[in-house]
Amino acid sequence: MTTKTSTRVGIYGSGRTATELVRALRPSPHRITAGIVHSERRAGADLGELTCGEPNGIPTTSDLAAAVGSGDFDLLLYAGLSGERHEEAMRLCVDAGIDLVHACFVHPRTALEPAVHDRLAARAAVTGSRVVGTGMIPGLWLDVLPALLSSGLPAPVSVRAARASDISSWGADVLRTELGVGTVRSGTADHVDGALRQSAQMIAEALGLVGVTPASRGGLVLADEDTTVGEIAVARGQVEGFRQEVVVACDGVERVVLAWSGLAGRPTASSEEKSVVLSLVGVDRTAIEVRIATPLDPYPGTAARMVQAVGGLAGLAPGLHPTSALPASS
Repeated sequence: MTTKTSTRVGIYGSGRTATELVRALRPSPHRITAGIVHSERRAGADLGELTCGEPNGIPTTSDLAAAVGSGDFDLLLYAGLSGERHEEAMRLCVDAGIDLVHACFVHPRTALEPAVHDRLAARAAVTGSRVVGTGMIPGLWLDVLPALLSSGLPAPVSVRAARASDISSWGADVLRTELGVGTVRSGTADHVDGALRQSAQMIAEALGLVGVTPASRGGLVLADEDTTVGEIAVARGQVEGFRQEVVVACDGVERVVLAWSGLAGRPTASSEEKSVVLSLVGVDRTAIEVRIATPLDPYPGTAARMVQAVGGLAGLAPGLHPTSALPASS
């Protein structure tokens, strides 16, 4: 029998993903030894109380650099969305020789600017750091699955995917800070758009589309009446969610169309319950149609995938790795 090795784990975040990570780590051999929060107002609080409502003796800090440099953990579970803070966490961990598992992009070379990727990869090779994403945000079904299915159809293949999410259960910090829920904004839902663009680029590469640039459509949705999204009161005219779309066109034909809609407590895409709908069509009109009934609460699955990845890191060389590098089980 193989004994699973214990790892000292730090958690970045205090929202729903972090909450499920704390729960998922309890029966695992890994130990939570540090907690890092995005908001300064939460710094100093007990991580367990912030997440599960039960103290676990882990005080939180909002100083990411100091936490990474403390030597208190060997691996960071990053429970936030991609963006500047995410890249900062990767840079700090790579410089310190600390491993990092995050729930975001499925392929670092697709998601990161080339110069950023190459610098991080080169540094990781020196320090021994390993970085991998589980691809749960926006979800494996919007990039890995359609890319895989496209290989079973004659080229050229066109891909359409639509995801509808009920964002009621999303963490308040994510809703307010990263999506702008309850604020007066308009235009593109930047974090959602960024995730979709990465997915679209990955699918485009799988289809053999070279030199294409994804284009964005849609964006933030403003409330037409007072409402509530999760814990946030939203007044008429404020952001209540998003309907974001990314398109990759080639020779005037839309070859990849990814749509992600997120509102609270009601259907958001094609007047249907929350789900993912995939449609792939080959040049001979052969079609693959897939409908996925996504879980009402996606966070336990996201956390389970991240915790499983901790054990999977052992077989990876230093560097930045795509989701496909992780073993099926660990």
